[in-house]
Amino acid sequence: MTTTKDRTYQDLFKTKNGKTYLTELPTVAKIISGQSFLYRQQGARSMILDIRLTAEIDRQLLQVAVERSLKRYLYLTGKLIEKNGTYYLVHNTLPIVIAQHTVFRSLGTKEVNYHLIDITFKHKRLFISYHHALVDGRGILPFMKTLLYYYLSFKNGQLLSVPQINLANDLLTPDEMKEPFTNLPMLKLTADVLKKKKQKPYHLSEATAFDPQAASYRYELAIDQISFMPFAKAHNATPAIAIGIMLAQAIRRAHSESTDPVVVNLANDLRSGITYQKTFRNCVNSIAFPINAAITSNSEFTRVATAFREQIKLQKRPESIRETINSMLKLFNKLDNCTSLLEKQKMMAFFDTNLVDTFILSYSGQLKLGTLEKYINEIHTYMSGTNGLSVQMLTANQKLFIDLIQSFPSEIYVKTFIDILNENHIKYTNGGKNIFQTPHSAF
Repeated sequence: MTTTKDRTYQDLFKTKNGKTYLTELPTVAKIISGQSFLYRQQGARSMILDIRLTAEIDRQLLQVAVERSLKRYLYLTGKLIEKNGTYYLVHNTLPIVIAQHTVFRSLGTKEVNYHLIDITFKHKRLFISYHHALVDGRGILPFMKTLLYYYLSFKNGQLLSVPQINLANDLLTPDEMKEPFTNLPMLKLTADVLKKKKQKPYHLSEATAFDPQAASYRYELAIDQISFMPFAKAHNATPAIAIGIMLAQAIRRAHSESTDPVVVNLANDLRSGITYQKTFRNCVNSIAFPINAAITSNSEFTRVATAFREQIKLQKRPESIRETINSMLKLFNKLDNCTSLLEKQKMMAFFDTNLVDTFILSYSGQLKLGTLEKYINEIHTYMSGTNGLSVQMLTANQKLFIDLIQSFPSEIYVKTFIDILNENHIKYTNGGKNIFQTPHSAF
């Protein structure tokens, strides 16, 4: 039986954007770039955007805002199917129905109508869950921005002012739906592209007893940009570089006996080196930057930050990005040679317990939410189940929101990191410790 809500949802596909989406999405579309998050025996963990508003959330208005936003982002409504051991993205005609949050719902299951995103809420908190095989941070944040625009405009009875926003009737471009690792631009690669020095990195000793099914530990900080940015600029550092170096300092202080380099693995958007630069699909790798010695002076901090900038510049070259993509495609080609789903799951099992050198840092950038910001207290992003230490960062409301996420309970790194903030007279608020889990998806 077709309900009124189902019909309303299906009407979304009768719009111009809906027709473009149905035309551009093949009957079955193979996911290539996001395969690092597929073929897990337990499924991949959900990534969460946690938006904390200033007022209680109205369920009815939120549902209307979700449906209005999806008119522009229909490509977020797909589902995965398995065919001969391979996962494909297909059209999903079932609605995305929000729910009052008790626990996060598992993506790709019947509970969420098989969707790979989910919207839930609790009091003043809005949660967007998404599957990293479908979309990365750059792909999901425009949807979040549009959803907040419609919800807060409805809630406040006026159209709010937000820069660079996609509205429901704005036409999407076919490039947004394209698989990033297809139709790549022609480049002549040389043998010296990204030669990497082989160094034994420092591995966090606390991560040796990792249980992928155990809860994770998350520490929230909100750093005041007015006191932080002068510090960063004085040391020739971007926000991500400054935080990465400060956390490396904290690790070095906690383990001063080690001489192994502390490695910052900075998430790197690969779009500048591909054809479809507007794609919403997962298009991320990382830049590894080793810090070889303790940083004990301002001049040394600046020297390391400048070297980090140069490394990023080198690895942002189109030929360097292509080399990174080629390395990823080698893994995916091996995956294609597997003859069954079980064989693929066995091959990808190492991702469930893999320990990176030394920590991961992902910065989603300045959100630029305009007048929406006065209705938002904080925004955080996180995912459980990663071995070791990872950091998620984004900026809004003149604050840098940081989540330090660990697979172990020790508070030594966050406490030492806070010591370094205090030493540099950087203001912050401490949201404390959260023990949490985000669910496995069906895939």
